[in-house]
Amino acid sequence: MFKHSCCADSRPSLPLHRLRIFATVVATSLAINSAHGWGGEHSRITAMAVEALPPVQRAVIAPEAAVMARVYCGFPDVNWACYGEWGGGNADPSLPRLPDLRREWEVSFYCGSDPALQKGKHYPHQAPQSLEAVAVHFGKTVEALQAGRLADGARFAGVMFHYIQDSGSFPHIMPIHRAFHVRNSDAIRIVGYEPQQLGNTPAEAAAALTARVRKLVDWTEQRLAPLLAEAGVSLDEAKRLTLNEQLPAAVTQAVAKLRAEKPADYEAAALACANECARACADALHTALAFAPRPWPPPAANRPDINLVFNPSFEIGDGDRVPEGWYIGWLDLRDRTGRAEWYRTGTHWDKPVRTGQRSALLLWTPPAGLEWRQTWRRAVPVNAGETYRAAVWVKARAATGSTWLALQFSDTAYEPVSVAKSAVVTTDCDWKKISVETVVPSNARWLRAILHTEANSGALWFDDVEIMRTRSIK
Repeated sequence: MFKHSCCADSRPSLPLHRLRIFATVVATSLAINSAHGWGGEHSRITAMAVEALPPVQRAVIAPEAAVMARVYCGFPDVNWACYGEWGGGNADPSLPRLPDLRREWEVSFYCGSDPALQKGKHYPHQAPQSLEAVAVHFGKTVEALQAGRLADGARFAGVMFHYIQDSGSFPHIMPIHRAFHVRNSDAIRIVGYEPQQLGNTPAEAAAALTARVRKLVDWTEQRLAPLLAEAGVSLDEAKRLTLNEQLPAAVTQAVAKLRAEKPADYEAAALACANECARACADALHTALAFAPRPWPPPAANRPDINLVFNPSFEIGDGDRVPEGWYIGWLDLRDRTGRAEWYRTGTHWDKPVRTGQRSALLLWTPPAGLEWRQTWRRAVPVNAGETYRAAVWVKARAATGSTWLALQFSDTAYEPVSVAKSAVVTTDCDWKKISVETVVPSNARWLRAILHTEANSGALWFDDVEIMRTRSIK
């Protein structure tokens, strides 16, 4: 059931194919950024680590398992300031914009470093720095799980997994790292492996995990060293040469020779290392979950009649041009005109801000549209059968297209399942409230507000967003 206000047009929903754009973009971005190192193996190793858990622990992590394997374990590879910018990550003006994947998932928060603001501590993906990163993110995983924050715990665990996995794929010898792939990732399996608890306290476990990953690095070196020597370069020589040069010719040629002359042996070594990484990841997650509440608390209902939107009036900034908890959804990555700005009151007589000093602006938007969206970290957890009402104030000037508020429902894999849409604004207006009320679908777990406008040569300002639960579960 949908209820609309301020009706200029009352189409009830958005076609789902538009919402599938995000999933396609995420997969493309992760594929681009995983071209080196394990690549797609990250996802498979993560999935196998989860599969090795005892049934009770698998049930706890199940709501986040799919996206942990698909997205979270790739976080450190997409924590770059080029996301949301032109040039495909290479500043090439002929290439389209990269979707703002970093902000959508608040990747910098989970990685503990912000490349745009130059804040936090960045950890290289090789030992010994990667070992420190593993311990730090293990601690954050445990802290989140102990507090009952499953999504945060899974995201921190994804970062931890990435550093474990990269530690075992020769990032300190880049010619190997770039070519160390398991051609058939389905072969990565640790059937029958029983994960080990690494300690009785979080601090003890973090120290044991650091030692575990140090041994992983040594084990992978020993596994490949004989083959590398047969190709003409010893492991120690490969290490020495790559200290001062990322891709030394002698090591690059030895790896190429090994892959050409002994492909089965090279593949077997890569597979063995991937499986050992999976075992280490299984130990880490098993141990982190051992410190979680038992039984795991069921999802709680949101309190009714309070605004569940973080930063609803856009007053809080993230330090880098956008309001905290929001990001820009570029639906046409090749559009060169549309603009989304965190608007601030200035010296103008007419200040397009309803409350406070800020609003969210969309300007000159393409036919495909441009959006402000809530980040996943600030998405609202929901339960099937609950009723939610959402509203936003909008101001339109020189409007030519269509503007609306949408409520996007997504499942536990963060895939969109349905959308409820407000009335559509098609003409100029001063501050005008548009709203929508709808019932949570049976397969939905997350709710996000999306502020959308398309084919608009004018300007649209948004302020004071609200989402409220209005009725208990039936």
